[in-house]
Amino acid sequence: MEENNTMMELEQMREQMQVLRNKLDTQEIVNDKLVKNSIKSKMSWIKKFVYFEFLLIPFTALMMYVLKEIFNLSWFCYAFIVVLCVIDAVLDYRINVASLDLEKVEKHNLSDTLQKLIAMKQMRAKSFFIMMLLSIPLFMWASIEMWQNISTSTNTFNTNILYAGLVGGIIGFFVGIYISIRIYRKMQTTNDELIAQIEEFTNND
Repeated sequence: MEENNTMMELEQMREQMQVLRNKLDTQEIVNDKLVKNSIKSKMSWIKKFVYFEFLLIPFTALMMYVLKEIFNLSWFCYAFIVVLCVIDAVLDYRINVASLDLEKVEKHNLSDTLQKLIAMKQMRAKSFFIMMLLSIPLFMWASIEMWQNISTSTNTFNTNILYAGLVGGIIGFFVGIYISIRIYRKMQTTNDELIAQIEEFTNND
């Protein structure tokens, strides 16, 4: 009799353990989905920003052409600016969008996603540093051409316009650098938050 009672108790314990395991598995699946949804949500603004960059390329090319004609900049300077904008947009797409397909995040292992986010952050830092280095000689190049045009101008009205363009270009350059740094830091912060979230989830497993 006692043996039967013991067997029944053991069977009940096994059933309870199985129920507990099922609950834990279900909870883990739910948490996994929540983390992946968080990744998609937090990374979506970066994806939209990169697509917005591509939309800005034709506008930038047109605007730079108008400035080229007004300030008599060389075709080489104009082409360099437009090509650099295209390269920057393509790099941003490859780093921030193509490297982590948000539509397939739910199918990927969180450990793989974690490595991709870390790699994305590193590649973004390298790309940002290189683009900042290239923007300095580009800015100096355009400024020198504008200054040369000011020096050779004999029309007072044109000279004033060139001066205004040069001052505006200097201000615009530093404002652009400031905005770029803010966006870059926001992107890196987004990655840091997701990396910490995934690490916390995986460490608790």
